[in-house]
Amino acid sequence: MESQLAKTRRRLRSRGTTRRRTLLHGGLVKVNGDAAAAILTPIYNALPATKAAGQHNLTYGEIEWSSIKIMLDYAEKQSWPSTSPGRFYDLGCGRGRSVLYMALAGPFDFSVGIEVLPERVTLAQQALIKLKAAIPTAGAKVKLYEASFLNPAFKYKDARMIFLSNMCFDEETQRALFNKLNVEMQKDSLVFCSRLPSPVPAAFESVGMEKASMTWTHSSELHILRHL
Repeated sequence: MESQLAKTRRRLRSRGTTRRRTLLHGGLVKVNGDAAAAILTPIYNALPATKAAGQHNLTYGEIEWSSIKIMLDYAEKQSWPSTSPGRFYDLGCGRGRSVLYMALAGPFDFSVGIEVLPERVTLAQQALIKLKAAIPTAGAKVKLYEASFLNPAFKYKDARMIFLSNMCFDEETQRALFNKLNVEMQKDSLVFCSRLPSPVPAAFESVGMEKASMTWTHSSELHILRHL
């Protein structure tokens, strides 16, 4: 049977989607968004789904690849220092789709997922194992944590971009999180969220809204905030 690594090489050759030369063993891996989705789709199709139930499981859905690419496009237009690219964070990362995608295609030195539910962290780790087997250097850029994103141990000073699907956050969680980001995030970093905080903290400016496809709807809102 064809190995996962051979399939990945063949897929990238046939689609012609690499942005630059991709080194599967050693060196940095950087592919474009279409290639990242092509690599990750079979990995996630083979994973079990995760259901909604319990305190933190009131609803569950995932961001689609095309919507992660919207965030990637914004990231690639920024003038962040190449010597200090910073990190991508998904706060409430679920099975880790955006985290692994940004490790493959994003201009970040690490891609970090934080998820409070053990079942979802386990599934994200299973996906990461498969990515590491196929492209070790991309997998090495991923960090996954089973924890609350409000844990004081997490400091978001190294974040260049944060994604949070916060449509169902209660007001207390929403307020606490944006207060934390307001204090800790560095200038010009971006936050992508499904719902704007009310009010928007003074240290953030709204720079746009995109219609984004999620597993539960094709017309979700993705709001973009820049830290001043």
